[in-house]
Amino acid sequence: MRIRILVAVVVALAALTSCGITDGEVVLPTAPGGDTTTIAPDTTSAPDTTLAPTTTEADTAPVDPDETETPWWLLIIVGFALLVFLLSYVRRGSTKKVQIASPTSTWKDAARNGYTDARWLYDTMSEDLAIWRGNAKFDDSAEVGATAGTALAAAWQDMDQRLSRASDNLYSLEASAPDQRTSRAANEVVKSMRSVRAAVDARAEARLNYRTVEAQPETTQVLLQDAREREVRASRNLAETRSGYGRALTHLSTLM
Repeated sequence: MRIRILVAVVVALAALTSCGITDGEVVLPTAPGGDTTTIAPDTTSAPDTTLAPTTTEADTAPVDPDETETPWWLLIIVGFALLVFLLSYVRRGSTKKVQIASPTSTWKDAARNGYTDARWLYDTMSEDLAIWRGNAKFDDSAEVGATAGTALAAAWQDMDQRLSRASDNLYSLEASAPDQRTSRAANEVVKSMRSVRAAVDARAEARLNYRTVEAQPETTQVLLQDAREREVRASRNLAETRSGYGRALTHLSTLM
């Protein structure tokens, strides 16, 4: 497109410069009959005074070459205007931002992204994390860097964000899956994932309860035993829900 515009400018300039005197002759516009009248320039010889002009022919007035030739200053102005227009167009075209549309996400993208976060959560939401959480709440040292379990503290902080992101992708997969089997597998992973999250909280609370009962001076053996049994039940429930979560992840991975 820019080359075409440049060629048009050159042609326009050539057309402008072609107007005027050609080979010492003045070219007049085409007469109504279609012929072009060409008048030779004046010579230094005196006109023949012995011959009278024919009365039957129309007098032809001499044409001043300056009246038919385009002034040079007008050509410069027109050429400069065309050059400015061309440069502004080229500059605008070179600085124009190209909008590249991002490709539409597919169900496979949602499956991969959801599975990645869901797998991280499976590895993270463990017995160790739940026990750390219960002990950290009892010791009031749940912040990152406050205890030796810095990695567990960082994992706990990232857990809810990962869970939310995994849920969004898996729900998107459920809605856009190519078949009912994949859709049900995505939904099963979400349910299992949230069940494990609740089981981790229950296990952490059971640990906190045991530490609290154990620290009380008036605690009886019966109360301590009850707290211990609560921990065992919470631990068993966490193991069972994680097992189901693992099966759901395996099933989903075979469909991706």
